[in-house]
Formats: sequence, C-alpha cells, structure tokens
Amino acid sequence: MSFDDFLGLEGNQAEFDRRLNKAVKTAVTNAEEKWKALTDDKLTEAEKLAKMTKEEKAEYRAKKAEKELADLKKMNARTELAKTARKMLADECINIPDELLSNLVTDDADGTNTAVKSFAKMYKEAVQAAVKEAIKGKPPKAGTGGGNTITKEQIMDIKDPIERQKMIRENINLFQ
Repeated sequence: MSFDDFLGLEGNQAEFDRRLNKAVKTAVTNAEEKWKALTDDKLTEAEKLAKMTKEEKAEYRAKKAEKELADLKKMNARTELAKTARKMLADECINIPDELLSNLVTDDADGTNTAVKSFAKMYKEAVQAAVKEAIKGKPPKAGTGGGNTITKEQIMDIKDPIERQKMIRENINLFQ
C-alpha cells in the first residue's frame, strides 16, 4: 500500500493534516522564541538609548567605548604575556602547545613569570626522572651471562612443569 493509498482511507487524511499542522505550529513557535531572545538584548539597549538625554547618551557611549578599550588592552596584555612566556620556555628548550601555555599566562607579569618558572622546573624534573628510568634498563636474567651455571639434570629436577619448560627454553643448548 502506498502512502497516497493510505491517505485515501477514511479519516487518515484528516489525522495527517492535524499532525502536520501541529508540527509546523511547534516549529514556528520555537523559531519565534529564538528570534525574540536574540533581538531582546538589542531592543533593550535601543530602548535605553531612546529614554536617555543627549548627555546621558554621550556618557553611556563613552562608558561603552572605555569598556571595549579596557577589554582590548587586557587581551593585548595577555597576548604579550603569552609571547614572553613562550620565549622564556624556549630559552629553557621547552616547547608546549598553546592550550597548555594559556594555562600558564595570568593577568599580570609576576604571576605569569612565577607560573612559567614553576612549570619549567617541574618539566625538567619529570624529564630527568624519565631519562634516568630509561637509562636504568632491566637487570640481566640469572643464568644468561657468561656460561651455563645450570645442568640438564638440575633442570629436569625442577618440580613445577611451567618453570621447568621455561628453563628448558632458556637453556635449549643443553638438550640438543
């Protein structure tokens, strides 16, 4: 049965139309709510400006401009501090991603300097520990050094079959 045939049956077309109208109405309502939310902020500011006198408007715009300027100065200062922090880390031969660098940069030079120095110290200590661990290596296994110190009979006397098979593999030359 096709969709058109289904709609041709008694009552199906009316039910389909009712559901379709409900879905369209819901979609339109949601879109209107989003639009209102986006425009309310702009209307609120426009309404404020409409109610103000010339002096108040000038003062409002000046405060808004000062705030924007302060925000830009703050962003510029953080950018400069990030460049300085990156240079300090480069002097220590440390290269880190921007995401990590942004965690080290604070609003003032002293805080950033302290954070970078502390990070560099911890980073170097962690690298040193990893290098020492890597250099340490694993100790040589017993019985694999100079010459065989175990005999075929000693291996065959081992009670644990897994251990005995391991020793046979390690000393296969005794069994050939």
